[in-house]
Amino acid sequence: MSEALGQAVRRRALRERVEARLPGLAVAVGHEGEAVCVAGAGVSDVASGRPVDDGTQYRIGSVTKTFTAALVVLLAERGLLDLDAPVEAYLPGTGVGRPLIRQLLAHCGGVQREAPLPMWATMTGPDATELLAALARAEMVDQPGARWHYSNLGYAVLGLIVQYVTGHSCEELIERELLAPLGLTATTWQPGPGAASGYRLDPYDDTVHPEPVMQQGAIGVGGQLWSTAPDLLTWGHALVGGAPDVLSPPVIAAMHTPHVMVDRRQWTQGWGLGLILDRRGERVLSGHTGAMPGFLAALSLDQDTQTVVVALTNVTRGARLTALATGLLHDAQHHLPAPSPQWSLAPSARSTPCPESLAGVLGRWWCESEETVFTWQHGALHAYLADSPASSDSVFVPDGPDRYRADHGRLQGERLHVLRDVDGAVRQLEWATYPYTRTPR
Repeated sequence: MSEALGQAVRRRALRERVEARLPGLAVAVGHEGEAVCVAGAGVSDVASGRPVDDGTQYRIGSVTKTFTAALVVLLAERGLLDLDAPVEAYLPGTGVGRPLIRQLLAHCGGVQREAPLPMWATMTGPDATELLAALARAEMVDQPGARWHYSNLGYAVLGLIVQYVTGHSCEELIERELLAPLGLTATTWQPGPGAASGYRLDPYDDTVHPEPVMQQGAIGVGGQLWSTAPDLLTWGHALVGGAPDVLSPPVIAAMHTPHVMVDRRQWTQGWGLGLILDRRGERVLSGHTGAMPGFLAALSLDQDTQTVVVALTNVTRGARLTALATGLLHDAQHHLPAPSPQWSLAPSARSTPCPESLAGVLGRWWCESEETVFTWQHGALHAYLADSPASSDSVFVPDGPDRYRADHGRLQGERLHVLRDVDGAVRQLEWATYPYTRTPR
């Protein structure tokens, strides 16, 4: 661990706690799957004076949505639901049947923000039956896809759809498919022993007032979870691609793909499927924030450097956790070593040699004065632009005799045809109908 980074993390945590008058604060930085620094300041419970430690559990609010979104995209990958199907296909007869599943994930479905129920007055959410009945009264505030509009109700609808297509509750599947495989034993739907107490800061003096613990019921797939800083480091590492056995690269790519812009003037913030996408200079950071009575949370991710930052506190308002998290990411970039280039022969490449049918395809091809290189790597056909190999790699899957389709990367989804002479030799390629020849002419 970089001692300088550890000191910088602790200094920022202490300064934020004092300036924002926070009862307690936990921050953590992880890099490439390892916890670089976990620091706490203040108390998790004012009455007892119990100090914050690495195991202090906080309510993470809407960071819960990252788990729900990951599960929905995972189920879509398995063919159990269709991200491009409307809500009506799974829950007919509601007032919010027109949005597509992916639009709910990206908060651009046009669905009203909250359920048409008095849950914020009673501090109690509906069960699944009550929520489904209330959907008949739900309103559309805009056309699906027209603009970004944050909707807790949209995620509650996703939870109902998950239950409809699987026969299991969304909460149960999150535990089985995400929490258990990743070992997130401190991430639970209810607070465990020693969990932090939530408070509201008095605006006129230094006292704090205990907040009630809200039970969201069927709305809880968007805000009910409790977790710790170390658990969220592990989860953040999975969200940047560090646990491919749990969340595959296509799931991670889908979650990080922009679907709507929040800031439509300067394009500094957009949304993927369940992830906020913030442009900070030349970098795009992903993550999510959370707010519930008595608690604030922030999860910030730098996918390029595999860096994760977590910030948790036990107040309703007043902490600048997003700024704190991005500041810690900035510190990490200056203190952590740059990743060294690595390459290894993958087992799949050794066990899957290049097929003879592709022997005449590999190598350099030209299209519209642009050079593309076709290679066989890790058991698959790849193609990249010769002048920008790192950012243009495409991977193909077979799609019939002498037919391949770009599974991801540049021209994703487009078909590649291998054209042969009468003697069977490869004479030309066609990708997305563009001809590729061996020479620039």
